[in-house]
Amino acid sequence: MVISRHITGKIRSARYAVEAVLIPLYLFLPWLRWEGHPWIRLDIPARKFYLLGNIFTPQEGYFLHLFLITMGLSLFFFTTLIGRVWCGWACPQTVFTDLFDWIGRSVLGSKYGKKDAPFFGKVFVHFLWITVSLLGALAWISYFADPYEMISDVRASSFWITPPVWIYFTGFFTATLYADMAFVREQFCKYACPYARFQTVMMDADSVNITYDFKRGEPRRKAGVQEGDCTACNLCLVVCPTGIDIREGVNVGCIACGKCSDACTKTMGKEGKKTLIGYFSENQAKQPGTPIRWIRPRSIVYGTLLTCVLITAFVLLYERTPMYANILPDRIIQPMEVPGGVVRNFYNGNLLNLTFEKRTWNLRIVDSTLRTPVRILMGGTEIPSLQVEGNGSENFRVILEAGIQPEDRLIHTHKISLELQDVENEKNRMKKTVPFLIPQNGR
Repeated sequence: MVISRHITGKIRSARYAVEAVLIPLYLFLPWLRWEGHPWIRLDIPARKFYLLGNIFTPQEGYFLHLFLITMGLSLFFFTTLIGRVWCGWACPQTVFTDLFDWIGRSVLGSKYGKKDAPFFGKVFVHFLWITVSLLGALAWISYFADPYEMISDVRASSFWITPPVWIYFTGFFTATLYADMAFVREQFCKYACPYARFQTVMMDADSVNITYDFKRGEPRRKAGVQEGDCTACNLCLVVCPTGIDIREGVNVGCIACGKCSDACTKTMGKEGKKTLIGYFSENQAKQPGTPIRWIRPRSIVYGTLLTCVLITAFVLLYERTPMYANILPDRIIQPMEVPGGVVRNFYNGNLLNLTFEKRTWNLRIVDSTLRTPVRILMGGTEIPSLQVEGNGSENFRVILEAGIQPEDRLIHTHKISLELQDVENEKNRMKKTVPFLIPQNGR
């Protein structure tokens, strides 16, 4: 683990302001409610995903695919424009590293990260780190389990006798977060993060990133002789959390945190000069005053693809029906023919209400390959409707019967299209096509 020297400056202050918003957001977002329901939660046992008042099921996996594609294209698009700004400003790995670093410096002061730091001070720092790791693990688990139910579990008398499942995951993630923040930190970004491996491919000479103005800075001061503006103070290297030298050019270990820029700003300020390190492009370093080319082939391609995916996602969300229905032929009771030439088929259905309100759904026939009308029998009555509680499901039984004409018997399997329609909102409807079998030889 590299514990870099603390540095202050405009970029560091701006990052503190951003992190002051992000840390509460990461920790308390699972606690927020939308009309009494979670803003965001992935309920794996119930196979449901809650997001801003909407409920999604595994059958709507295409939304997950669109989300992942959007994240990937956003990564490509913004990296092309502004480099690894996500890594240095918003990534949870960086944000929590700064939090743990702040705790260590607040307790140990100038002795933080040094071998001669007081023993009990280091123990206290690690105790605080473990505590924060526990809180972070609980926050992470809260994205998958209801935090209010977790509190109820802790208050229950049987908590220590039969611990809930989430307690084991909390212990695992607490240990993982503590090990990461106490011993790995930005070295994960440098050696393990896959983004670091390919971000240099997505960037070009017009991408804005933390860059060293080598044209002004080189050659560096040496033996009291200064030819370039760089004084060779190496403060940019000392404050780097990943231990790289930004003066060597684009590096996979650079997370664009801007600490080197603040350090160089201080050093160059003493010389009455402008900083050599800042957020600008390689072309601007080569030719000062060159404007940034935001619009270029790769940014156009990534931006166009991202826009198309977002439009597709918004259209699908707008047209989305907040329900899931499944109607299948009964495997036990086979189709039968009753006196009068009437054939009955039996079906089992399941309706899932993906809203938080009680809804009534009507079932009707919209298309059929039979020549005669088809009747719906549901629950022993001819009223084809059912009610489902908010965020609930209902199993139901459907019987379809029709008088069969001689021409219909020529085809063994017919198709009938059923439609479920929300009584409160006619826009919400779903069509299901089921087979209608005609028994052969009176069977």
